[in-house]
Amino acid sequence: MPVIKVWCLPEDLNEDKLQVLFWDIVSAVTGVKELGLKDEKDMTILFPSDRMRWGLGEDIVVEISGLFEKPERTEEVRNRLARRVGKLIKGHFPSAYVECLVQTFNPIFGFWASERG
Repeated sequence: MPVIKVWCLPEDLNEDKLQVLFWDIVSAVTGVKELGLKDEKDMTILFPSDRMRWGLGEDIVVEISGLFEKPERTEEVRNRLARRVGKLIKGHFPSAYVECLVQTFNPIFGFWASERG
C-alpha cells in the first residue's frame, strides 16, 4: 500500500481544507489506472506537521513510498503519478515550489501487514 506524505503545508489549513486535499489526492492517484488502486483504503495519506513554522507553504514536498514494484508500474506510469499529484498540490498552493518523489518498494526486502477489521 503506498504511503503519501505531504510535507511543509501552510500551518493555517483547517480540517475541512485538509479533507478536500485528501480526497483530491485520492482522486489523482486512483486516476492512474495502471496502479490498480481503487479508493482511499488502498493508500495511506499523511500530512505531517513541521516543528519549524518558518517557510511553511513556500516549498512543499510530496513523498510517495511503499508503491510495490509491478511490471505495469513502469517509469512512465510512476512519472505520470508524480506529475498528477505534484500538479494537484501546485493547484492548491499556486505560489509554492512543489516536488513529488515516487519510490517503489519490493516486498521481498521485508514486508508484513495485518488483516483489516
